[in-house]
Amino acid sequence: MPPMTHGRPLEGASVRPIVPYGTLRKATRSMHFSTFRVSALAISVVGPLAMALHPASAEGPVSQAAADWSAEIWQASLDGADDAVTTLLQQAPTEGISPSALGSYRASLARWAGNRLADEAAVKTRREAAWAEMLELIEEDDLLEAMSRLAEVQMLSASVGEPLQRPESVALLKKLRGRVDQWKADKQLLPAQEGVFLLKMAWEDVGDEARETALQEELTTLRKKMLLLRRYAFAAYHEKLRAHAKSKGETINAEYSPRLVDRWTEEVAGIDLQMAVESLLLAESEHVERIPVRDMLDGGLASIRNLVTAPGLEATFEGLSDPARVVAFLAAIDASAAALDVPANAIDARAVITRLMEANEASIGFPEQVILREFVDGATDELDRFSGMIWPFDAEQFKRQMEGKFVGVGIQIQESEVGEVVVVSPLEGKPAFFAGVQPDDVIAEVDGQSTAGWTVHDAVRHITGPKDTTVVLGLRREGELELVYVPIVRDVIRMPTVKGWSKEAPSESGEEDWNFLIDPDLRIGYIKLTGFDKQTYRDIRAALAQMYQDGMVNGIVLDLRHNPGGLLDVAASISNLWVSEGTIVSGEDRDGDRTFLMAARSRFCYLGGMPTAVLVNQGSASASEIVAGCLQAHRAAVIIGDRSFGKGSVQTVHGVGPEAHIKVTSQYYRLPSIDGITPGRLVHRRPGSDDWGVVPDLIVEMSPDDIEASHRLRVRAEAAASSLPWARARAKEAEAEDGPADIERLINDGFDPQLELALLILQSQALAETAPTEEELVHLVDRADRGAATGTSAR
Repeated sequence: MPPMTHGRPLEGASVRPIVPYGTLRKATRSMHFSTFRVSALAISVVGPLAMALHPASAEGPVSQAAADWSAEIWQASLDGADDAVTTLLQQAPTEGISPSALGSYRASLARWAGNRLADEAAVKTRREAAWAEMLELIEEDDLLEAMSRLAEVQMLSASVGEPLQRPESVALLKKLRGRVDQWKADKQLLPAQEGVFLLKMAWEDVGDEARETALQEELTTLRKKMLLLRRYAFAAYHEKLRAHAKSKGETINAEYSPRLVDRWTEEVAGIDLQMAVESLLLAESEHVERIPVRDMLDGGLASIRNLVTAPGLEATFEGLSDPARVVAFLAAIDASAAALDVPANAIDARAVITRLMEANEASIGFPEQVILREFVDGATDELDRFSGMIWPFDAEQFKRQMEGKFVGVGIQIQESEVGEVVVVSPLEGKPAFFAGVQPDDVIAEVDGQSTAGWTVHDAVRHITGPKDTTVVLGLRREGELELVYVPIVRDVIRMPTVKGWSKEAPSESGEEDWNFLIDPDLRIGYIKLTGFDKQTYRDIRAALAQMYQDGMVNGIVLDLRHNPGGLLDVAASISNLWVSEGTIVSGEDRDGDRTFLMAARSRFCYLGGMPTAVLVNQGSASASEIVAGCLQAHRAAVIIGDRSFGKGSVQTVHGVGPEAHIKVTSQYYRLPSIDGITPGRLVHRRPGSDDWGVVPDLIVEMSPDDIEASHRLRVRAEAAASSLPWARARAKEAEAEDGPADIERLINDGFDPQLELALLILQSQALAETAPTEEELVHLVDRADRGAATGTSAR
């Protein structure tokens, strides 16, 4: 059973003995959760003994056999002993356990075992079908689709490398490699990019690091050229997009916003030489990996070479049409690159950029701001994927993201490939939601102004505004001949980050209402965090208080899957709910010196000893990894799922001019030490490292079909609980193909094996706490007496 205190010495903590969980759980938990009281405005703390103890006095004693069994399961789970967990789950004792609870557990166990067998059969069937489809596609010379099937075969195989060794795969890889080279020679960037991506995906995690690195570099170059084409020659980009879609039997809208053609002039506006130089010097002095200026300058020169050689930019930049000018400028780039190889104590970034700009002026004649932007973007690409420039064009959007809330109407929007501003989704309970805005609506007008040529930034700028003012959206909606005009009153918008198991109908105020118990019989809770903002800690405490309204809670599933992170201090506060002492997380700089340490405070540890299963996957990043990694290091929870993303770093933002900033990775997060001697792990995925992220105690992979099906079911279940008729109608329409929008199907139909195992382990812990009631004891005695009289067993 999970101990009330930690079984291993932690940094800054003394060694304590493991206390049997069943001995103290109920009394201690009642004392902790007496502090949770929800008022209309906030959660207040009251006396620790205000809540009556919840264990039913009618219950009999829990057997030692049940306590030992559940303790073994918990220990095996923490140790990552998959086979032992599977075996132990099937050995539930009967003595001292409520028969009704035991029956419920056995039903869950049978369902879990059945779903696993069905999964294994389905995986085998799909793997064989994908292989057969791959062979057919090779015969049809559809190499890209064939590679997609090969990737599926790899995902469904015990070893990702084994399918690559088959003769058919070897031939496919060789043929696609040749086709990609031909596409590149013919300047067909989109199919070449897709082909290299598929080749890279095939070789991931096989162990051939040199090949994987080379493919990643090739893919990066192709992506940069496509980005250059989209930015500076949108008409040519759109034509390539249409041609590639046609080759795959798809269609792309032939119309696009004319403003996209010249938007690049806005994207480079306000950039100057001082801004560029200061950015590079700050990056060199601040970056945690000490990236030399020389490397950044190499990256900048490579970026300018991409700019010169990217096909299709001639219509925008006339100088590229003159081969002599191109040759002259490429020679200047080569000369600058060669000069960087000369040993020197320091490299003058300003001089390198200035010489490049002079060579440009004497040859191709790019606008100066284009050279500066592309050079600095290429230079900062040498840092890491989380560092980079925030140019003046992006400053407003960056500010909104930093604030975390804004005054608007509550819609998620995106720019389509043809430049339309499209509604992704209205946020539940927000003004646009109640006004009737629907997914896939095209915002054609805002307050009577046409959005033709607008970017998402433009739309955000016009749609947001002062609180309690009205904005009128003109929406183009499928099935409507005329624009639908929707007046909406602006309000403060915040996206909730705490969700429960099943969604109830929204309240009259529009606030989301959740049921947080995934198993109401055994009193097991479920909390899904989608982010970490200033309100998350308050909301998670409110969720816990709601769980405790009707009795004790015997376990919690904390779902951090697809959670990209958020505020560090909030992650620390949430970790503190489970951890009573020792380090939660610390930071260190480029010299390995500690920059901060966040420690647990016992008075905020409301969930110490609570059986908890934390779910993570590749979408769990940053603050999510801090919480999961901290609880794992302190053995305060079992971690289940897939390896997390590996983003454990701090970015510092520096102003480098009016409305311009550079974001630099300056620190790494370090998780708590497990033994108090060995340093804790770094979460961040550093170049060349194979130790990163949070590796679950119990690794449970989900097939692509299950991932898609589980996500679709969650969305439909939330829509079915909406107050809007159109949302419920959409959920109903999908039933014919996808079945009922019942969230329980995630477990009952085996769509979410990670959640299913987490729940079963927690049910095993709760089961050992569920002694027979007086009524059940009387019934058992009667059965035993009758059995003795007839010579039969009372099992």
